[in-house]
Amino acid sequence: MNVSDLNIDKCSGCGLCANICSKNSITIVSDEMGFLRPVVDSASCVDCGLCVKKCVINNPSDLSLPQQTFAAIRKDKQKISMSSSGGVFAAIAEKVLLDGGWAVIGSTLDSTISAKHVVVTDVNLLKNLYGSKYVQSTTTEIYEQVAVLLKNGMSVLFSGTPCQVAAVQRYTKNHPNLFSIEVICHGVANNKMFNSYLDMYKRNDIKMFYFRDKEQGWSFNNKIVYNNGKEKKINHRMSSYMTYFLKGETYRDCCYKCPYAKPERGADITIGDFWGILQTRPDLNNKIDIEKGVSCVLVNTKKGMSLIKNADLELYDVDYTAIRKENGPVNEPSHHTEKRNLILNAWGKRNNWEDVHALWKKNDLKLSFRLWSMVPISLQHKIRVILGKR
Repeated sequence: MNVSDLNIDKCSGCGLCANICSKNSITIVSDEMGFLRPVVDSASCVDCGLCVKKCVINNPSDLSLPQQTFAAIRKDKQKISMSSSGGVFAAIAEKVLLDGGWAVIGSTLDSTISAKHVVVTDVNLLKNLYGSKYVQSTTTEIYEQVAVLLKNGMSVLFSGTPCQVAAVQRYTKNHPNLFSIEVICHGVANNKMFNSYLDMYKRNDIKMFYFRDKEQGWSFNNKIVYNNGKEKKINHRMSSYMTYFLKGETYRDCCYKCPYAKPERGADITIGDFWGILQTRPDLNNKIDIEKGVSCVLVNTKKGMSLIKNADLELYDVDYTAIRKENGPVNEPSHHTEKRNLILNAWGKRNNWEDVHALWKKNDLKLSFRLWSMVPISLQHKIRVILGKR
């Protein structure tokens, strides 16, 4: 038995199976919908079953409840603007690189504006890893690089989704010098979808895309920077891609049955936005500039605690129930509606996002979204605070 015999919804696209196959029989490719899948060469496969045994979805890793939970922000308030929420990953990554003997691995958008994992050893290049990427980052080539770094005596800080972290831990046998940070993950769309969406904005002319532009506050609003220096800001309510992503309609199949979307966690540290902080901890509103973004931090291991204690962070003890209240994926997997089939069918016709965009304009672009997008950012923040929507 090999991974081609597993149900298609069992695959997370992490690429671990291709990297552990001693016969190099497995290749990770995009399927007709753009999702990464393993393809097995039956001529060279010996049916050893190792790929099935090591699969982090078919055989999930052991998980445990967090040891401590915090609300957190970077002490350097200027640098918070470079991160999606409170800047926890950035603060930890910067600290370890400045200490020396470390490599940091995380997701960046490459020259084609596609997400992929890369190794960073220069603190000046860390900014390439900052910020959320609401698309699956390719990790197929990163496993051997991690192994080489560890073999050469370096410590490695790996960041990614829970299934990506589980895969790297399994590949390295959770090496003592491997430190991991997982994001609270709702699910992942794919690069082909995302690139097609950007084609509507002349992707070949785009220098950088920011999924969450802090100039527009602590939000999901996008920004495009073009090669000629021009910028385009997009309110997420006016984006068909963000609308359907945030509603959970465009994820890969396994995300809706994710074995890592639960209170128990697998990485050394789990980070995410501390949504609902004003509801569960209103006292922190006087201590934190909420609009700059606030992170929730789940410290799951001793290694995780060592990272947190050494980083330049303001930490506030909070109860885990406060974090779980507005962070669904630490309770259960994401859900989708019947609309997902309509979206995927529209996308599948030509792999052209304009077909999905037309569906969105017809059914899901609301007048209230248009009106809200016209409200000044500073006023939006005040309204959210009054309504307790932070």
